[in-house]
Amino acid sequence: MICKNCGSECPDGNIFCEKCGAELESSVLPENIDSKGRIVNESAKNKQSKPKAALKHEKIHLTEGQKAARKKALKTGGIVAAVIVVIALFMLILNLVNSSKGYAYATKISLGRNVEYAESETGLKFSKKSENGMINSMAGFDYIYISDEKVRVSGSEQPKWAILLNVDKDEMITDVQFYDFTQLKLNWKGNKTDSKLTEESLTYGMSIKSVNKTLGLKPYYLKRSVSNDSVYCYRYYFTDPDAGYDRAFNYYVDFSETELTVRNISYSEIEYAKTILDVTTNMPVPETKSEKEVYDKPGSKADDEGEGDEDTDASSDEASDESSDNTEE
Repeated sequence: MICKNCGSECPDGNIFCEKCGAELESSVLPENIDSKGRIVNESAKNKQSKPKAALKHEKIHLTEGQKAARKKALKTGGIVAAVIVVIALFMLILNLVNSSKGYAYATKISLGRNVEYAESETGLKFSKKSENGMINSMAGFDYIYISDEKVRVSGSEQPKWAILLNVDKDEMITDVQFYDFTQLKLNWKGNKTDSKLTEESLTYGMSIKSVNKTLGLKPYYLKRSVSNDSVYCYRYYFTDPDAGYDRAFNYYVDFSETELTVRNISYSEIEYAKTILDVTTNMPVPETKSEKEVYDKPGSKADDEGEGDEDTDASSDEASDESSDNTEE
């Protein structure tokens, strides 16, 4: 290769003249020199010359053994995930079945009949006292049955549900009470709602099914009486934006036993410091009220206005006033 500047002969492949330093003209660069005159090693040159698709294919290329191992790992992982999902669904269904089973028993027991008849209806064996001291102190009863299945409520182990019976002097059933402790499994305060429930949250004459759907809650407690009344209690809480903390309430819905439609609504605030499981806090005695009396009073509160009598059981705690600013969680 001849330098056009000084006429010196230079070895092929040189970029610059060895005599004068002028740039040599060459239409074709050596294979190990890039366009900027830099020496490129063989491996880098091969990598640059390969198209992106080829490089991508090279990265994910697996041997038959690797493919088999990967397939096996994916299959094993899929099986494990499927087993976990099945177990979770099974536990969920089991919890629902267990709690609904207790509810079915409680609503099936005939009022005005003796305990032996109730046992024949349900297959349950009632006793006059349970081994659970907390439940024994919750409410007055003559006979009780608690489920064998357990659930943890605020760190303490409780039965998933319990049925309490009251009888008259002739040993005939006058009241049936049912507690579903699974409703307090995640939180002693019950289930969370967006805001406080009032009388206006429901309408007169609604069915139990419509009430449950409207509230988005399941009853924590119910009481059926020979007076053809049923009281359902819904335990819930919400974060009060004004107070800056959670407030928990027992929300009582009085149903007609014959038609199972809403007749009255009341509620009372509860405090953790006073009670966790007690449902009888300030629970009003069911009484018939006209639609006008219950719903035509804007902002009225049955428990604040004294429309219902307070439970005088020694085990019951007086509920906090709803407008109290010093409610403790």
